[in-house]
Amino acid sequence: MSMNTLPSVNLLPYHEARKAARRKKVYTMLAGAAVAGAAVVLLGGYYIDGRVASVLALNQVLSTENAKLDGQIREVNNLKKDIDALLQRQKAVESLQTERNRPVQLLEELVRQVPEGVYLTSLKQTGEAFTIAGVAQSNERISELLRNLSGVAWLDKAELVESKAVTMTNNLREQRRLFDFSMRFVYRAPAAAVDGKKAVPGASAPAAAPVPAPAAGKA
Repeated sequence: MSMNTLPSVNLLPYHEARKAARRKKVYTMLAGAAVAGAAVVLLGGYYIDGRVASVLALNQVLSTENAKLDGQIREVNNLKKDIDALLQRQKAVESLQTERNRPVQLLEELVRQVPEGVYLTSLKQTGEAFTIAGVAQSNERISELLRNLSGVAWLDKAELVESKAVTMTNNLREQRRLFDFSMRFVYRAPAAAVDGKKAVPGASAPAAAPVPAPAAGKA
């Protein structure tokens, strides 16, 4: 045998084994990745399902609470309607009470405000407006009455309608020169503000500025 001749070695089984080992390793990695992916998907599904269930439960709680709030709102609205109805009835009763007391208050006020020497003969009402008529000893007395009525907080727009001189005969057949007059004014609600305060029926405001005495004859 020649010294230059090398022995022949068959390497095919070795390469096949390495290829088989690599394929096995790759398949193992793919299988592991698939298992890991499946586990991630499964865990993700559980997490999402848990979140959905939590949101649904929260929505159910919110729906229940909203239903309770709707019921409470309806109760509050019903209470408001009842309160409004009671307030309306209270205002109606107060209005009737005021209307009933108005003539008495007005007569009491006229007794206080009519000066000496003035005699009232009639009192008429048209809505909120009143007209009084009477006789006075002089125009100065009529002017004083007009000033007094203008100073009453709950009477407004007091004005002289007419004043004329007349001659009257008394029981002793004495003729006297008097002044027949009429004036009107408007009733104002007692709650109207006067100088920042509420007017009270029967209470007089400060006296108004002097009113010039009307001339004899029709105003």
